Formats: sequence, C-alpha cells, structure tokens
Amino acid sequence: MKLGLGIALVMLASSAVVHADAGDTFERKATGAVKVKDLDDVVWALTATCDKGDELQQRQCRLIRDARVKQLTGATLLVDGDANAFELGVWNGAKRSVAVTLTACIRCDGVQLDGRTWYLTGSPARQDGAKITAAPLFDTARQFPDEARAKKYLEVMKGARTQFVVRIPEKRRWLVGGKDGLLFEVLAWRVVVPCTGEVVIASPASGPADKDASVCAAGAASEPEAVPALTREMVREAMQPVMQGARACYAKYKSAGTARLELTIAGSGSVASYMQKGDFKGTPMGTCIDAAVSNVVFPPSQRPLTTIGFPIVLP
Repeated sequence: MKLGLGIALVMLASSAVVHADAGDTFERKATGAVKVKDLDDVVWALTATCDKGDELQQRQCRLIRDARVKQLTGATLLVDGDANAFELGVWNGAKRSVAVTLTACIRCDGVQLDGRTWYLTGSPARQDGAKITAAPLFDTARQFPDEARAKKYLEVMKGARTQFVVRIPEKRRWLVGGKDGLLFEVLAWRVVVPCTGEVVIASPASGPADKDASVCAAGAASEPEAVPALTREMVREAMQPVMQGARACYAKYKSAGTARLELTIAGSGSVASYMQKGDFKGTPMGTCIDAAVSNVVFPPSQRPLTTIGFPIVLP
C-alpha cells in the first residue's frame, strides 16, 4: 500500500478566520449557552434523592429538584474543564515534538455533595489506579523546529483553560470502579490562553476568546516564536498522524481512491477550516479520515492564514 502526497501552499494576506462551514463554529455552538461556574447546583438537581426530613420537606425538595431538572433537560451549558484536562508532554528530541492531549474531564477530581462524590465527564470514564479520567477528545504531537521554541510554547501554555459546551443527556449516570459519575454530551470544546485570548485547539473551529488581563503575570513569557512560513517538510511532519490514520481507515474499509484534503491553518498552528473532497466524501471511509484530521496541529507561523491542499491516494 502506498500514499500519494502532493502539497500546494498558498499564502493569504487576510487575517480573518475562514471556516469550511461558516455555521459550524464554537461560538455558534455556545450561542444561548448558560455559563456555569459552580456545578454543585447541577449535580444536586441530577442526583438528589429528597429522602431527608419529614414528608413536607421531602415533597418540597422533589418539587424544587424536578423543576430544576426540567430547566436543565435539553439546555446548553458552558463550563470550564479541569485544570489538567489539557496536558502537554515534554520535548521529544527524536521526533521534534511535544505530545498534546485533551481529555473530557469536566470534574474528574469529583464534586462533593452530601457526603458523596460525583465525577463529571464528557466522554466515557476510565479508572487509572485510584483516579478517574476520561477518554481523550484530542491526542496528537505538535511539531517544533527546535527545543528552544518547544520550551517557549510550553511556557506560554501554562494556565491554559479548557471550555466545554455541553448538554445533559437522558442517560447520564455511570459507575466505574465503584465510583459514581455523570456523563455530559460535549457539543464543542476549545483550549484558551486567557492572558492573550489565543485559542490553542478547538472543535469546531473557534475565533479568539476574550482576553483576561488579570491572569497575565508580570514578565510573562511571550508567545512562541513563529516560523516565517510553513515549509513542505513541516506540513509533511504535521500530517504524519493523518496519513497513519488514513492507512488504518483503509485497513478497516478496504476502499480505494483519493481523498483531497483542504485545510486552512491559522498563525497559531491550529486548523481554522477543513474540507474533504474526492472519492470518500460522505462515506464511512471519508468520516474515518475526517476523524484523523481532527487531531492535526502545525507549528506557529507568521502567516495569518495558510491554505494547503493535501491529497491522499489509497491504496
């Protein structure tokens, strides 16, 4: 089996973010969402048994609980994830990269309520020793020209925050390793550097977030140095996980043909827009390749937007 590779880099002068589907953005998913900082109220409404006190107190408790559940059912919420939901590895000199992982940990450390701990996740829960974690939403390696730039990136990413747009599904309770939890349906997510408003990664694509100057430390590190422009070699290296994913898709579906990928890359290295054309669009094979593309990130560059065409020929 072989993969054909052809890359055409087109540099754009505009700084506007372009989306393959202008309606599918983080901002649109978050429209009308209720921002929730304290999840205790939500957890109480979804778990309260209302079995304490006398009959009148229990009845009043049930009325309040049921009214709150009615409000929450189908509602869209904007919540912050755990501080460790977004994790970065160390510099890998052999691969010239840093591992980047986002798990759907909304409250993997748990929410204490009435002497009971509830763990909140946005993907299936997993037990790692005594700890609860969640299945990853994003898992890749970010490429850097050298260790110095990787270290600058790691410094800037300190304090990055994860935001989830979620909805409460009907089937939400789970039990893993004797621990109780609640599953939320994740509609969108993004990781933000609050000091600058830079969006590190997002699904679907996101414009810049509001800046929070209050968290900017005096003398904080500047953004990682960007290369003048993405080179063909940088693109090839960044797209290696996609090519590996395409091979896995072919092994599963045995569908031959050409996928023509079109990506617009923001200066930060995140994908501002993506579209697939060619033989697999609208097929299970195409969906499988789309999933592989969702994990790709590129080195930061001085170009506001870079558009690439990336054909993959299978087998």
